[in-house]
Amino acid sequence: MTWPGVSPAAHATAMTDNTELLEPNSSSSGATTPLQPKPTDLQAAILNDKLAVLDDIGDLPPLPSRATRRIGKRNKISSRGGVVVELPSWERPRIVFFESKLEQRVLFVLLARGDIIDLWEQPPLVRYFDDEGQPKHHFIDFYIVLESGRRIAIVVKPAKIAARTKFMRELQNIRTAIRKDFADDLVLITDQDFTRDEALNAERYHDFSRHRCPATFDQLRALVSTTSFPTTVGDLARALDGGSGGFRTIFIAIYEGLLTADRTSKIDAETSILTGAAQ
Repeated sequence: MTWPGVSPAAHATAMTDNTELLEPNSSSSGATTPLQPKPTDLQAAILNDKLAVLDDIGDLPPLPSRATRRIGKRNKISSRGGVVVELPSWERPRIVFFESKLEQRVLFVLLARGDIIDLWEQPPLVRYFDDEGQPKHHFIDFYIVLESGRRIAIVVKPAKIAARTKFMRELQNIRTAIRKDFADDLVLITDQDFTRDEALNAERYHDFSRHRCPATFDQLRALVSTTSFPTTVGDLARALDGGSGGFRTIFIAIYEGLLTADRTSKIDAETSILTGAAQ
């Protein structure tokens, strides 16, 4: 999977190539200062709407979102919401908000990378000057820290908006204003940077990995060592004899390096798989 941006010319003038968000990339290290704002109305709604935020995380509820901008309430036509996320640097799972379906998809694709140690939605605003010298401000959609230490600020926009010259100029001004002690780079992600199946696969991985069975995974690891590849997910699941749990375990293994498959297409029983991580 690659995320080439809106267009080669426009993207090159506004920011660096965003393919670094798909593969680990070493760079300078840095850290953020976590904020602990009070729960918002939306956060309370998530906790009360039976979204399973307490499933499999023990007796303690998830930590509140660190978003520094108030997220509007959900309604019948909005796609605002939140998911419970677990990352290595967090003492407990935490609620992470999204404000649109596109942001939700991007969130799951980012989490499926496997090398993110911290993620912050709606971090403190960036103050900048527009082309006329007027002061403006902008809230970054996501801020991530990779295992390599690289810190990336992410702007999420539909491609039809990102393609506008005015937006690209605004984005360049924001990028120029971002402090180097906050982020190493600013990256634009649009709906053209991944497929819907890719986002769905990433969402399913997020869900399946919260209900993993270590014993079945050990059985799969032993089975892989004696299986001839390529094979299909369905055939391997039948050999594993794990029922639906076997399918979920194979799905997890595709994302965690034991197996590899095309993640840009929907992963199902007919999906062809190989052994080992994708290069």
